[in-house]
Amino acid sequence: MCSTREARLARLRAAIDEVAQAAHADSGERADPQELAERLAGLWTMIAELDPGLAARLRGYCPDTSLAARNTAGGSSH
Repeated sequence: MCSTREARLARLRAAIDEVAQAAHADSGERADPQELAERLAGLWTMIAELDPGLAARLRGYCPDTSLAARNTAGGSSH
């Protein structure tokens, strides 16, 4: 775990940039959907570490919930 909030925010910013780059890369270099989903889950974990109150306010959030379990349960509801 990083020692300062600023360092954690910098890591989050870099991770977001990496996901955006992977999602918008040329088709031969683009990450597959499963890899992007895993990266996004990692981003959410970083956000929840920075602001646990935000994670607690979001209904249904659980850092241990796998995306596969959500997909087999009929997808997300809005």
